[in-house]
Amino acid sequence: MKILAICLAGLLTVAGHSAWAGEALVNSEVEVDVTGKDAADAREQAMAKAETDGLSDLLGKLAPPEQVQDIIAGLDVKKISAMVRGTEVLDEKISNDRYRARLLVSFDADAISGLIGKATGVAGKDETPVTTSSFLIIPEFEDDGLITLWEDKNPWRNIWRLFALEVTNGDIVVPYGDNNDRAELDEKDLENATYAKLAPMAIRYGVSDVVILQANFTKNPDMVLTVVKRRINRTKNEVSMITYRADAEETRDMLLARAAHDIADNLQTKKVEEIASAKGTKGGDHNKVMLLASISTINSWTQLRTKLSSLPMIDRIELLAMSPAQVDMIVYYRGAPQSLASAITASKLRLVQNNDYWAISRD
Repeated sequence: MKILAICLAGLLTVAGHSAWAGEALVNSEVEVDVTGKDAADAREQAMAKAETDGLSDLLGKLAPPEQVQDIIAGLDVKKISAMVRGTEVLDEKISNDRYRARLLVSFDADAISGLIGKATGVAGKDETPVTTSSFLIIPEFEDDGLITLWEDKNPWRNIWRLFALEVTNGDIVVPYGDNNDRAELDEKDLENATYAKLAPMAIRYGVSDVVILQANFTKNPDMVLTVVKRRINRTKNEVSMITYRADAEETRDMLLARAAHDIADNLQTKKVEEIASAKGTKGGDHNKVMLLASISTINSWTQLRTKLSSLPMIDRIELLAMSPAQVDMIVYYRGAPQSLASAITASKLRLVQNNDYWAISRD
C-alpha cells in the first residue's frame, strides 16, 4: 500500500496514459453527443469535438478568462490534435448514426503552456473566482547568504518533495526542477513574479495556484526559519510572512519539516473554506459517512475523488486506507444523508448504501 500511495502522489498531475521522460500531461474530462452519416462518422466527429472542448475546458480553468476564446480562435483542428497525447473512453453509447460518450482527453502540458505564455496578468476583481485544485510549491532557501532554488542541495525543496509523497489527495505538487522549469523561473524572478510569468508552470503541472515559499534560515543566536509565502492564481496575489522558532531538541531538517506541514495544512484548510464559500454550503447539520470506493487504476481514483470534492455539501475527505482495488475514506458533509446520496448518483457514480458504510464506483 505504501508503494501505491507514493505512485499516486507522483502521478496525480499526470494522465492515465504513459508519458515519455520529461513530459507532463494534463487531463480534461468531456461529454460528447454527435450525429453523423453513420456510427463511424459520428465517432470521428465526436473525437475531434472532444479535443476542442477539452482544451477549452482546461484553458477556462487555468488561463485568464478573457484569453480563452482568443486562444481557441487562433487554432485549427490539426494544431489542437498535435497537443493531444491520448483519449480514454470512460463511457460510450453507439447507435446507427449517433455517438455519445464521456471521454478523458490528455494534453501535452508544455505545449499548452505556450498558448498562454502571453498572459497579461491577474484577472479583474469582477471575474469568476478560481476554483482551487492543487498547489504548486516553489521552495527557495537562503542560509548564510547562500540562495538555492532548483539545486539538489536545497533542503527546503527536498523536504517539500518528501512531504508531497505523503499527501495522497494530490493537493501538494513540487516541480521537477528540470530544464523546462529552470528556463521559466529563477531566483531573480520570485519576488516580483506575476501570474503571467507563472502561468506556463501552472499549466504544465495542472494546478490552479502557485505558492512561492522564500525561506530564510538563521542559526545564531537561535535557530529560526522565516518564510515569505506568496499564493498566486489568476485572480489573487496574497503575501504573508511566518516565523518558526526551533524547539530545544529540533534539528534544522525537523524545523523545516514542521514548517512544511503547518503551511500545507493551512493551504488545504483555506481550499476547503473557499470551496464551501463559493458553493454556499453554510448551514445544515454536520455529518460523516464511511465510503468504500472501488478503483481500477490510479487515474480512476483521481477522477472519482474530483467528482466527490466538487459536491457542494462535502466539507472534506479523510483518506483511511488504499489498496490497488479499493480506497477507504471518511466523507464529512452538511445536510441530510439522502441529499448526499442524490448528489453522488447525479454525478454518474454508482452508489450502494449499507448500514455501516456506502460503496461507490465509477463503473
